[in-house]
Amino acid sequence: MSNQENLYIHVYIPIGSEMISYRNPDEIWEIGQSLLDFIYKDFSGQSSSDRGSYELSRLREIHPYFRHISGDSLKLFRENSLSPSYEGVFCQAGLVKLQKSYEDWLSCYVSQGVSSELMEMAGKYRFYAQSHYVMDQGRPSTDYFLLGFEDCLYLEFSEMIRQKVLVKVCKNCGRLFIPKKSNVDYCHRVYTEDGKTCQDVGYSQTFARSVKNDDLLLAYTRAYKAHYARMSKPRKRAGNLSREDFEKWYQEAKDKLNQARSGALDGEEFKAWLKK
Repeated sequence: MSNQENLYIHVYIPIGSEMISYRNPDEIWEIGQSLLDFIYKDFSGQSSSDRGSYELSRLREIHPYFRHISGDSLKLFRENSLSPSYEGVFCQAGLVKLQKSYEDWLSCYVSQGVSSELMEMAGKYRFYAQSHYVMDQGRPSTDYFLLGFEDCLYLEFSEMIRQKVLVKVCKNCGRLFIPKKSNVDYCHRVYTEDGKTCQDVGYSQTFARSVKNDDLLLAYTRAYKAHYARMSKPRKRAGNLSREDFEKWYQEAKDKLNQARSGALDGEEFKAWLKK
């Protein structure tokens, strides 16, 4: 078997399903997830001097495709990564280029939908595949016979477009993700050193950033905290607030904040009122 033949793979997509599997039907992925995982793999720690030192276990983490390549294919990947004359994508530098291309395509899809710009970018790739219908574990599926890794990415990207998979930009880390529901704005990627995800910290950090960049909201937030403290931590003095008085102030402050943001109330006048 030639090196090129070692790169071939069967990919299965159950009909009417949003799932995909690579050679092994028992390993099921949601369409789009393996592509997004690949896009954000970090190759920055790999220097030019050790580009060919990938172990099979490291390659398998890149994408499900690499879980099924042979030892000869691994050797070919190493050789290509070290060769200054190799210009294809089956090497470390090629993977980085693919990451950039597919992130650009998906970003265009998110911002513009299926636009002429997206078709122009994605249409430059020549995708070749043989396909036929099979019964895969009792499920009618399409079996695609693909020539290599880049075809896997293109097939998954095409299925995302065809099935109108919802892709959003995480409001915390800024990376693309597939939300479980349309009203979810944060991904599940680990964001902090203690293991918290964007969804864990996203809402609070986004609010903190919005406050920092909004002087009216910042003034309102400070006043809110001060008034809440007067209500929740009474010190037996004239400045204490009852819950009823706090709720009355809170509603009035919200109304004035909206007025100040819309221009109906002068911003400085609003800030002065908050200090009363």
